[in-house]
Amino acid sequence: MRNLFIILTLMLPLCSYAQFTGLKYINLEPATKVVTYTLKYQPDSTNPDDIRNSKLLLFIGPNISKIVNKAGYINDTTIRKFTTDAQVINFLTDPKTFHGSILYQIFKNYPKGKLTYTDHIPSDSYRFEENLDLFQWKLTGDTATVSGFKSQRATCDFGGRNWIAWFSPDLPYSDGPYKFNGLPGLIVKVFDTRNHYVFELLVVNKLEPAVMIDIQDKQYINTTKQGFFKAWDSFRADIVSRMKQAGGDNDVQQTIARNMKSDNNPIELKRK
Repeated sequence: MRNLFIILTLMLPLCSYAQFTGLKYINLEPATKVVTYTLKYQPDSTNPDDIRNSKLLLFIGPNISKIVNKAGYINDTTIRKFTTDAQVINFLTDPKTFHGSILYQIFKNYPKGKLTYTDHIPSDSYRFEENLDLFQWKLTGDTATVSGFKSQRATCDFGGRNWIAWFSPDLPYSDGPYKFNGLPGLIVKVFDTRNHYVFELLVVNKLEPAVMIDIQDKQYINTTKQGFFKAWDSFRADIVSRMKQAGGDNDVQQTIARNMKSDNNPIELKRK
């Protein structure tokens, strides 16, 4: 029996590469730094023993940055070298290929003063913009060495959670993981006060040569943040019947229903 993880990790990347070979990209600007973050998060608010781990890459250019799942970035880099659809399908369906659970990509200051968020809901790609200045940070006098850097503490409320961030003025980038930005230095650690989401800097690397920050040139469903989550809720509500129509047996359907129920703790609890 194929479980939910196998079903979704195959469905989502395949939907992301619906055109497979011949994909087009829009070059934005070269990144000269890449920051690797670890993310520990609790997808089920009622189960503190279920902790997931991911790695994220933050590519920083002179004006634009891009945050992406490390596994997704590695897969995308590999797929761009393929010349046939069969190569792409074989790679994505290979059990040895690690996909990761985070599919979103976030572009900061693209367009200028905005944040562009892209994500995938089978079988469509979605895109929406938000203002870049989402955060009303409160700086404190607290200092500490965090992830090897002299850092200062800041707090804010965002998405229905209370957040604590440590940023380093020695790293002159007003950026961070996920959507976080707006502090006078790179965020080296940020977490909500319940420790359901913890981002922490692992390493900062200089890119020589520079790596192009780009965005896939394809047909997105352009929407709002609220429109995206409405589509996601609709997909979640309909996924059991979709699997039934696809031939999934009763065990598969029950597994999906259980996993949907336990996936109840998004990073943004409030969607406005």
